[in-house]
Amino acid sequence: MAPSAEILGAVPVDHVPHNTYEHYAALIDAADIVLAQTISEDYPVVWIRQSSLKALCGDRLLIIPNVYFSGYTPDMGYIHGNGARHIVQGPMADYHLYPVVYAYQQGWAPDRATALFSDDAFFTQTYATAAETSLAELKRREATLEVGIADFIAEHYRERRLFNSMNHPTAYLLSAMADRILDHLGVRHYDMREVTQEDYLSAVVKTPAPAMHRMLELRFNNPPIDRAYDLNPDLTPAFDRIRYYTISELVEAFYAIYDRHCDVIRQFPTGIKL
Repeated sequence: MAPSAEILGAVPVDHVPHNTYEHYAALIDAADIVLAQTISEDYPVVWIRQSSLKALCGDRLLIIPNVYFSGYTPDMGYIHGNGARHIVQGPMADYHLYPVVYAYQQGWAPDRATALFSDDAFFTQTYATAAETSLAELKRREATLEVGIADFIAEHYRERRLFNSMNHPTAYLLSAMADRILDHLGVRHYDMREVTQEDYLSAVVKTPAPAMHRMLELRFNNPPIDRAYDLNPDLTPAFDRIRYYTISELVEAFYAIYDRHCDVIRQFPTGIKL
């Protein structure tokens, strides 16, 4: 795809234990260009922090944005508890649907929770500015970077699906990002978006709620099913088995799981007020 460039390797940041720079030193030292997403100065692995990488790599370092957009699915997020987000997992692993959490907290029946996802008034009241706010935040984060993608998302998100979940871009969007990185570096390459690629970040695919699809006037096909994990008999996610759910099936699954974690669920702030 880029005949004049070679990828030497990758460092999976979320799996790097403390004090392991020596394991990657040769890889980083051998690279002409080191790509890194923005990483907080509070990140527990010191050498991966942006300032540390800048000191290690100098002008070889190119910081690229964390591609995040919650405009399609502002109703989706994590449930944190006891300092972790893995405290309650369901068919979407760590992801949860806040309208389902809210409905469960109110003691509503599952069918009433399901109806929220087609409720235009509810989504307008709760999430009317979500897409604009998310784009504005991405633009703010990109302001000091040499390569950005927020303008591409703003231009294309209505006509083509660009995210499988708020922090998992589709292969098409990742290809557009790769085009921009290679252009910036002056590396000759094919048009990445014209190359068929496997969508690696698609284990969980949450389609925009029907009400959200209408509110944003999205023009791409929006199937009424979501891709997630099957559940084991103990209601934990079966990460080796993919299943397709209707929204009513997702709600039923989440309700069964929340019955086992009701103390955590009842205390979680969804941000929803009706």
